[in-house]
Amino acid sequence: MGFQQGLSGLNSASKFLDVVGNNVANANTVGYKGSRAEFADIYANTLAASNVQVGIGARTSNVAQQFNQGNVTSTNNPLDIAIQGNGFFRLIDPAGTYSYSRNGQFQLDREGYIVNSGQKLAGYVANSDGQLVTGATPTALQIQTANIGAQATGGSTLANAGLSLGMNLDARSPIVTRGTSTVSINGMQLDSAAAIGATTAYQTRVADSTGQFHTMDVLLTKVAANTWAASTRLDGGGVFSPTATPLVFTAGGQLQSGSTQAVSYPISSPAPAYGTTPFNFNLNFSGAQETATPAPGSVTVNDTGAQNTTIAVSSSNLDAADPVGTPHIYSGQFRDPNGVVHAIDIQLTKTAANTWGTTYSIDGGAAVSTAPDGSALPPLLFNTNGQLIGGSPVPASFTFPAAGSQPGGSMTFKINLSGVTQQASAFTAGTVETRSTPPIVASDPTSYTHSTSATVYDSQGVSHTLTFYLTKVAVNAWEVQTSFDGSAPVTQPGYVTFDASGKMVGGAQFAYASPVPSPSGAQTPLAFTTYFNGTTQFGNQFGVNKLTQDGYADGSITGLSIGKDGIIQGRYSNGQNRLIGQITLYNFANPQGLQPLGDNRWAESYASNQARLGTPGSSDFGTLQSESVEDSNIDLTKELVDMITAQRTYQANAQTIKTQDSVLQTLVNLR
Repeated sequence: MGFQQGLSGLNSASKFLDVVGNNVANANTVGYKGSRAEFADIYANTLAASNVQVGIGARTSNVAQQFNQGNVTSTNNPLDIAIQGNGFFRLIDPAGTYSYSRNGQFQLDREGYIVNSGQKLAGYVANSDGQLVTGATPTALQIQTANIGAQATGGSTLANAGLSLGMNLDARSPIVTRGTSTVSINGMQLDSAAAIGATTAYQTRVADSTGQFHTMDVLLTKVAANTWAASTRLDGGGVFSPTATPLVFTAGGQLQSGSTQAVSYPISSPAPAYGTTPFNFNLNFSGAQETATPAPGSVTVNDTGAQNTTIAVSSSNLDAADPVGTPHIYSGQFRDPNGVVHAIDIQLTKTAANTWGTTYSIDGGAAVSTAPDGSALPPLLFNTNGQLIGGSPVPASFTFPAAGSQPGGSMTFKINLSGVTQQASAFTAGTVETRSTPPIVASDPTSYTHSTSATVYDSQGVSHTLTFYLTKVAVNAWEVQTSFDGSAPVTQPGYVTFDASGKMVGGAQFAYASPVPSPSGAQTPLAFTTYFNGTTQFGNQFGVNKLTQDGYADGSITGLSIGKDGIIQGRYSNGQNRLIGQITLYNFANPQGLQPLGDNRWAESYASNQARLGTPGSSDFGTLQSESVEDSNIDLTKELVDMITAQRTYQANAQTIKTQDSVLQTLVNLR
């Protein structure tokens, strides 16, 4: 009978209209996936085979959800997230139950969790070191609102922690020369009764043009009545007479002439031409004795800096009965400024009664017995009791080749003896005032070539200004000095060197430590490495093209950013970004087998198979687009056409019933 077919058709058409109506109703629902009504025909069961069976209607076999991609619409909410491609967000309800969704309309709850309708978004969480914990099961993502705290420059775990400065140094710049130093000796009283030849010595420190400090001895030797000759000795080297003009005093002891004398040293030692690093040391025999019972001594090395080292021979007894020419050799090791270990042999040879000559050799080379300025090494002199009375320390110098050392130059200074008097009494020591003009005068731009500044941070996040003064001191060689918070530039510079093509070949990095304590109570000194990688020397204007450092002040969170790989970064008020976590995605072998839960969520089912974990952009998983949402995938035009079709189908099935009724009425009327 046609009634059954018509009724089943009406039911199917009604179901079709329900599905279409639901799709139209959710046309603006974010993340909604449209449904499709699927139908099947119905046949009556029969035991006999027949090729003329007539169906008895239709039924709704399935309402299948369609997971094709919806359009992506931009928003202004950084927590709105659209999935481009395959995958679902995992949501965790308060009971810990999982559900899955394509609806990326998220916000923060009162505890900082990323939620959608109270369901927490799952992902990998970063630890306190900023590393993702990917080995654990993804958990609810939470945004920590606490401040990140301060970090001192150089305090990160990055490979190039510290400050990185890249620039171009103008190759056309002239080589800079600097001024003089003044050494004043005040309040000194010389003995007018001193014998001719008597010498009085004063010692001070002066800085040369390369910023290196040297020990200078000022020697005053009586050459006639009321007349003293002034001479100097640099770093224990040979005596140098700066001028033939002596100090002349009146009969009353007042200085009459010779109060100011110019002295100029060629810095071939301890600062030779660029490309070699001098290594200077003193041979100290203060522990030596001359006795009838000799005993072997020992050699120790006391490194006091990159340029000066003391090598001491102690507990050594020389045999007074040894004949002239008898040698005693002491062996040891020392480390040069390049970190290379060298062997040193110190030989004491008896030259006369109570007198021993000294020589030394480096790495088995020829014995050295003169300082670079040509002065002889003074002998060791002993009294009749065997006590050392002269010749200690013994000055000596040795130069080792090295790339990237300080350049050569010359040092010029004046000795001011205006405060010297001569009294008829024993010698009285005065005071030595050293007024060395700093190698860099920040207020004098002629004392350097270029300057630039960088902001660095101490351990409490207090900012400081580090100023770099760059001075061209030789062809293809630049001196680098620094000033911390406006203090005087440090007098131990570094150097950067370039080849003929303007590429840096030396001085790529320097260790820096602040010369002043932090007023905030932070850790001091502030120490970090400064890198000059990428610095060039071309015939172009000076300019800084790269300036980075890893320190920062305390900061609070100001915003979030989510990458297409799901990485969540926090932006902080101190300009830092901090890794917070990574959103994970899940997919299924049969997404159409998921069980709808409402609120655009689905649950895993037997038909869908288990959820498969992945990260955005990996394998067959889609990527994420922040500040965007995925619209419903409903095509309204198609749905309206389907609605018309469903309506006509319904009308046609109703007509089938009406026609069947007319047929039955005809049969009834046959009576």
